[in-house]
Amino acid sequence: MKKKAVNREEEGLFERFCSAQENKARISLILAAVIVIATIGSAATAAIKCNSAATVPSENMELNVAEQYLAKVAIEASESETEAAVSEPEKNEDTNKNDSPSAGSGVKKRGSLTGEHVVDLNDLKSLSDEELVDAIVSGKAGVIDRSEIETDQSQNQNNTHKGAVNEAPAPTDTPTPVPTNVPTPTLAPITTVSFELGIDISEFQGDIDWSAVRSDGITFAFIRCGGRGWGSSGKIYEDTKFVQNVNAARAAGIKVGAYFFSQALTPYEALEEASMTLSQVGKVTLDLPVVLDWETGSGYRTEDLYGEDFANVIISFCSTIAQKNYTPCVYLNTSDINSRLNSYAGDILSRYKLWYAYPYSCYSDGSFYKEGDTVPPRSFSYEYWQYSWKGDVSGIRTDVDLNIRLLGKTTIGAPEVNVTNGAITSGIGQTVDLLEGVTAKTSQDDVVTGGITYEITDESGQTVDLEKAQNTIGKYTVTYTYNDSFRGTVTNTATWEVTDSAATPSPSVSPSPSVSPSVSPSAEPSEVPGGEPSVTPGPTPSDSEETVTPVPTPAVGDGEEPPASTQDETEPPEDTPAPTPDESNEGGDQDGDTAETPDFSEGPQDGDDTGA
Repeated sequence: MKKKAVNREEEGLFERFCSAQENKARISLILAAVIVIATIGSAATAAIKCNSAATVPSENMELNVAEQYLAKVAIEASESETEAAVSEPEKNEDTNKNDSPSAGSGVKKRGSLTGEHVVDLNDLKSLSDEELVDAIVSGKAGVIDRSEIETDQSQNQNNTHKGAVNEAPAPTDTPTPVPTNVPTPTLAPITTVSFELGIDISEFQGDIDWSAVRSDGITFAFIRCGGRGWGSSGKIYEDTKFVQNVNAARAAGIKVGAYFFSQALTPYEALEEASMTLSQVGKVTLDLPVVLDWETGSGYRTEDLYGEDFANVIISFCSTIAQKNYTPCVYLNTSDINSRLNSYAGDILSRYKLWYAYPYSCYSDGSFYKEGDTVPPRSFSYEYWQYSWKGDVSGIRTDVDLNIRLLGKTTIGAPEVNVTNGAITSGIGQTVDLLEGVTAKTSQDDVVTGGITYEITDESGQTVDLEKAQNTIGKYTVTYTYNDSFRGTVTNTATWEVTDSAATPSPSVSPSPSVSPSVSPSAEPSEVPGGEPSVTPGPTPSDSEETVTPVPTPAVGDGEEPPASTQDETEPPEDTPAPTPDESNEGGDQDGDTAETPDFSEGPQDGDDTGA
């Protein structure tokens, strides 16, 4: 028995377990297996937690350290993948500007902006409007490939203009005369422009004879390259005659720009439109800007776009155009600027050229803007002005929009007629030069004596000639008229009283040739009693020469001999002073008192939605 016990002690644990001859050995082996299995399970759980970026700490401190190490490895692996696709400066820029999660989180910014352009269109569409505008302005959004833009040519429509046609202030109208013996108010200064005549067209003008257009005085044209449907679907289309029209217009010597009929509601749609525009203008050569012709009206998909959203559309389109070295321009009307952009208008108008839509009714007959016509006076500047939707241009069979391009502005002054002696007095039969001391100031501020005419009316308002007035006692009104070559006619008046003194004028008071003013062909000639009318040419009176005023011969008492004349024939007698104008200057120049300014104000622009 003793020997058998010794042999059992010499057997191993496993043999003892397998022989099932000892309960203690069996229990020990089972416990060891459980410990091994538990250890393996804990390690697997730790790995899973690390991979899922679990933040719940383990009770095992060594396992906690392992989890942190695995998380660090995962972050470094993610960053190394980004570095392979992004240059170091660009990576830093993206990290500083776009990464909102904390550093080391490994979470990418929505849209995955990397490098010069976005990864793909899905990333581009996932950006918020603010993020996309930033990406477009910085050049990171790039240009959408033509093949990626969905088009629908069935949405290509001939859009009609919507909005009011405005009354133009007429710069050449003479204001209504004021009461008798008060000078007619002169015209207020205006601003005139040097300009070029232009049109804007689409394929709906048909085949155009561009040589005939050029011979009609048109020197530039904006040509539609495409557009977006104004309905809810809003698909993009091409203008099928764009390339044909551009090449033919330039061959005829007409400068060309392009416009896109926009219905964009978001920065992404604006980027689409700009990309389509660039694909079109890349086929031709342009001389003038590329225009965002954004329009709206009742029922348009753009009807409810206002404020910052509207500004973002403009910025997105124009920035994309500018990045390809074209000059961007935006087409807007009054309500677009005042109501839709509102507080954003100043920023937009300071960034881009403006094509201003503000048609005048005076051009609805198809006539062209001409020299001297008024342009809309505005606090903002605009280079192009669409002034009519009803143009009649040679070589085009349909109505066409008319435009001018402002090349410079000049202020034109107010012409005036200035009368030195506003109250004339003479004796019956005396010869009077009614143009003595009368001058005119032109709209270019030149002082002239030629071109001034006058009309004499008696107290009953009847017109009388000079000879009859000189020989008929009474009171008369002399109305002077000057026709300015640019601004039209202006007038001024003087009073003239013929008294019964001195039935026969003294020879000494006849006008001397040295002081006769020049007389225009349209002026009334001076007349001599009892003889033929005569006009004595001579130089314009100079400031150093004395003005000759006819005076009556002094009466001589009974039995007295008339005194011998000791006066020079060119001077009046000392005891009879020359008459002077009435101190009230009733008929004189009332400069500054009665001047009127044409009303350049405009009424409300509600519904003033116009289109190119």
